[in-house]
Amino acid sequence: MKKMFFFALAAAGMLTACSNDDTLGGNGEQNVSEQQIRLGVASSKVQTRGTGTVGGMTDAENKWAGQTLWVYMLQKGSMDLGYYKTPADAAGAAVGTAVFDNKEFKAPNTAASTVSGLATTADGAIAYYPVSGNYDFWGYRVDDAVTGKPDVKLVDDNGDEVATADQATKRVVDIKINGSQDIMAGKATPSADEVAKLGNYANNFYSAYAARKGVQPNITFNHLLTRFTFEVRAGSKATAGAGASGNTEAVRVQGISVESLTDGKLTVAYTGATKEAADLLTFTGTASPLKLQQRATGAADNNVPLVALEEVPLTWPADANATVGDVLPVGEALLVAPGQTEYPLTIDLAQKVKKNTSDADKEDRALEQKATIKMDGTKTFEPGKSYKVTITVYGLEEIEVTATLVPWADGGSIDIDDDRNPNEGEYTEPTPATPEPIEP
Repeated sequence: MKKMFFFALAAAGMLTACSNDDTLGGNGEQNVSEQQIRLGVASSKVQTRGTGTVGGMTDAENKWAGQTLWVYMLQKGSMDLGYYKTPADAAGAAVGTAVFDNKEFKAPNTAASTVSGLATTADGAIAYYPVSGNYDFWGYRVDDAVTGKPDVKLVDDNGDEVATADQATKRVVDIKINGSQDIMAGKATPSADEVAKLGNYANNFYSAYAARKGVQPNITFNHLLTRFTFEVRAGSKATAGAGASGNTEAVRVQGISVESLTDGKLTVAYTGATKEAADLLTFTGTASPLKLQQRATGAADNNVPLVALEEVPLTWPADANATVGDVLPVGEALLVAPGQTEYPLTIDLAQKVKKNTSDADKEDRALEQKATIKMDGTKTFEPGKSYKVTITVYGLEEIEVTATLVPWADGGSIDIDDDRNPNEGEYTEPTPATPEPIEP
């Protein structure tokens, strides 16, 4: 089952409709009964230097933390922006003001967000529906996979950049992931109950008319990357520093990295039929190692950059019959490009070992363990799904060399007599002996 976030954004203070004395935000050109745009919020369940996974896989973990979101309001079924007034035409009419043109929003903070809440425009602006027209609402999140405000491009179905919105079928943005960003995108779609409220005029959304009927956009955001969480355990007592000799200490996991494609194109709005998550985010180029990070100890919420991974020493259960070490979680999560059948995995390790029997101190040895994350058959790892990876770690095992002495075997006797022709010497074959067993 896909793990995805269903949420929406809301401008601050938009709890009631405006009075007839209110004016349109932005230009004040008309004085009609405007309707504020309220982007509602729904409960969500899911399921790095980004801020890691948004929310969690349980109700208790599933909280917003003021993350940055970007929103478009476009004319229904097109890539054209929604304006309070039609923009400049060939005759030079006055330029209108776009309502949400890649507008920055802030998600609810941790305290306000449990299963619902309101988001606000980053600059505190209040938005209104234009007097007429129906509109689509699109949203996305890129964390720091983009530096600064995302540069969204207009492209056609061939992926070629075009000059104007009426020539475009998509709006896309280039991203570069490092394993710590939760990339999401979505579009608002009314529920069956909301369509009924509109008198089953399903195309009359989203609009001032729909707002007067109590129907506001709810943007459903899907996770577009594959998520790996990690846990480790010792494969032997010596790996956990519990060996009988006492010459080795516990292995310490110092790093985990996964090779993934990193350069992608995110479609944030499009025309035509609904697209699958795999079509919204595509990757090119070659794979690079993405390093696992963790949340800072004592961080107030989950909207702060992740930090370098702290080493995790492996431990062994007290149970005398234990055959494997304690399972220990490591780091926050790695978010990688989906669609692959396998991902190369590298675990960086360190272990202190005694160098010489006469030495009291132990020296630190850097180790490395390689593996592959893969599923059975030809299945690929899907976007929006979280996979738990359990790694059994093995450290240095003492080398014990046994020397076994093999006895000489009887090769027989040779009789040489100078009074005889040397070519007539005699050789006596030895009597076969029962071989002694060789000690291992």
